[in-house]
Formats: sequence, C-alpha cells, structure tokens
Amino acid sequence: MAKFGLSGLAAKLTGQNDKGVEETPQKTEETKKETAHVSPLSGLASAFANKAEDAKKKAAEVKQAAQEEINIIDAAKCLFKDSKEITIAGALPGIAFSKMVAAFGEPVDRGDNIFTFNNGLTVEVDGAKNIVKKISVISGEIVTPEGVAVDMEETILNTTYETADEVDVKSNGADYKYFNKNKTRKFTFVSRGGYITKIESELIK
Repeated sequence: MAKFGLSGLAAKLTGQNDKGVEETPQKTEETKKETAHVSPLSGLASAFANKAEDAKKKAAEVKQAAQEEINIIDAAKCLFKDSKEITIAGALPGIAFSKMVAAFGEPVDRGDNIFTFNNGLTVEVDGAKNIVKKISVISGEIVTPEGVAVDMEETILNTTYETADEVDVKSNGADYKYFNKNKTRKFTFVSRGGYITKIESELIK
C-alpha cells in the first residue's frame, strides 16, 4: 500500500497550486486577446453611434434655424399687414427733418424743400412744420427692413408684402401702393420692366 507522508501531500498540493498560478496568467492573456479582438469593433460602433448622434443634433439645429427664419418672415408679414409702417433707412415720413440730418449728416444737394443725402436718400420737407413729408430712394444700397431694394424683381413684393392695396398700371410697369392701417402714409414701389426702380414713403394726410 502506497504511503503518503505529509511532506508528499504538501508537495502534491503545492504542485497543483503552482499549476493554477501558471494557468492564471495564460487565461489573463487569452482574455486580453479576446478583448483586443472585440475592442476595435466596439470602438468603431461607438464612433459610428457618436457620428450619427452628432448628425442628428446638427439636423435638428438646421431645422430649428430654418423654422426661426420662417417665423421671423411671417412675423414681418403680419406686422406689415397690420400696420404697414415700413421704413426707408429707418425713417418714416412725419419725423422732424433735424432727425434726418442727425442720422445721415448734412444733405449733399438742396432744392426747393427737397434734400438729398450722401447715401442717395431724398426727402421732401414741409417747410412750415419742418417735418419730412416724403422719402424716396433710387439706390439699391438702401434696403427696407424686410429686405427689399431698388433693382430687385417686382415679384418679391407679393412674397414679402403680399398683394398691394392699389396698383397703378403704366405702359412699361406699375406703381404698387400700400397704405398704413389708418391711411395716413402711403408706401409705393415703382416698377419698370419688371424691376423696382424707386421706393417712396409719404404722408397723405
């Protein structure tokens, strides 16, 4: 009968433990290899997911910006439709002539109560009251708050200000007239050959 002393048993147990210790680094290395094998795919999937999320956010931002622009345009239309107080270069007929001078400097040309400023804006003044009766512009450099200017196609009027209150048809064009709510001001777009050639705003009462 074989005999096992304590020392032999201890050695046997120790051998098994050593084998276990040897296997552990091997298993760890195998785990690393498996992780290394999976990690690139996992990282690639994560990168695609991040790009997809970024694209989704960008699309949402573009959509929101477009909607905000539409809202601004719609608000401008409603405001004009309700009041029709659109300005030329920030000025409305009825203001003091001194305010025009303060805003644009001294006129470069003076006539019989008609003054032209350096930016091409021409005003007619009520001499007795010293207020601006009429403002007109023939320069494409001055744009209305809604983005309309001389030299633009007349079709922009319908899309920006909707249908004119009056249309005075001419042989080669038309004058499109808009009135404010209480009809104290008239805003006219003079069109010739399909293009806006002059913009006027004037007191009518």
